[in-house]
Amino acid sequence: MTRRLALAVLIAFSVSAFAGCAGDPVKAMMANPEMQTKVMDAIAGNSDMAGKLVDQLMGKDDMRAMVTDKVAASTDAMQAMMGKIAKDPAMMESVVNMAVQDPAMKDHLMSMMKAMAAKK
Repeated sequence: MTRRLALAVLIAFSVSAFAGCAGDPVKAMMANPEMQTKVMDAIAGNSDMAGKLVDQLMGKDDMRAMVTDKVAASTDAMQAMMGKIAKDPAMMESVVNMAVQDPAMKDHLMSMMKAMAAKK
């Protein structure tokens, strides 16, 4: 009798274990904050995977907006981005060309340029 009970418990355990494996691992990960942290840490620690994730995020309009909002909200990230733009003439030209599309911003930029020219 104990053999049958042990066999029944083993079968029940095996069936439940296999049923758990058949579930969606992504759903399981999304429901587990500890697993989410482990996955995100693994991606953040691997530049190739992090790059692929950024490419995916930037490839969708709603995700791109979320990423840019997050970057804009981070002082350190914005400083890094502005530093990169300031060191690249093509990027700077693109920013200025975009800014002068707004008449008020164009007037502001012209005032800044005049003030900088006067300081020379």
